[in-house]
Amino acid sequence: MAETIDLTVEPRQVTGKAVRKLRREGLLPGVIYGYQQQGGLPFQVDSRTFERAYLRAGNVHLIDVHVGEDGEQASALVQNVDRDPVSHALIHVDLLALNLTEEVTTSVPIELVGTAPAVRHDIGVLLHTLEALHVRALPRDIPETIRADVSGMEEVGSAIYVKDLSIPESATLLNDPEEVVARITMVRAVPEEEMAATEAAEEEAEATGMPIAPGVEEAEAHQTTER
Repeated sequence: MAETIDLTVEPRQVTGKAVRKLRREGLLPGVIYGYQQQGGLPFQVDSRTFERAYLRAGNVHLIDVHVGEDGEQASALVQNVDRDPVSHALIHVDLLALNLTEEVTTSVPIELVGTAPAVRHDIGVLLHTLEALHVRALPRDIPETIRADVSGMEEVGSAIYVKDLSIPESATLLNDPEEVVARITMVRAVPEEEMAATEAAEEEAEATGMPIAPGVEEAEAHQTTER
């Protein structure tokens, strides 16, 4: 059973552009909509309080939302979070109230665990091609993550498919079983012609004292500066 988190919010009367004042006061405006929330319920909550709850809940854990100290209660998922594109500060949040007796469709992140031998031995590169699964389950049965063990991926071409993952019996998988979750691909080798051209440019620069042409070592020099 997924963890639940408590969050107390206050009814919000302020709407429109006036919510900017709330944000300056450290309050986050939001709306609860969905089950038994006709038209949606505007609310406000301390931004830091919500941030802590969101760090725990993500988009898969239920939040038990209490509206005021003695107000109504709703079991909800975080449906959408808006942030300032520059400061990344919270701007607005939408919570989706759920009927705990009805299944919902949601996305569950895929977590890669273990170390692929092909990567450890520099045989290939591990690509994580599918980061989440679509599942249907009762709200309290939504899994936190689905794990994919990569420790058996030993060579280029090794792959993990959706059908290889272990899904809780309480959840119904909606993805195509043949979708690739992770794959080992070949490490890109630098063509001999490219290496020879680079070496020749380096030798010429050392001999003449002239700077190396852009595109040969400029990127490498930039990376060195950044480190």
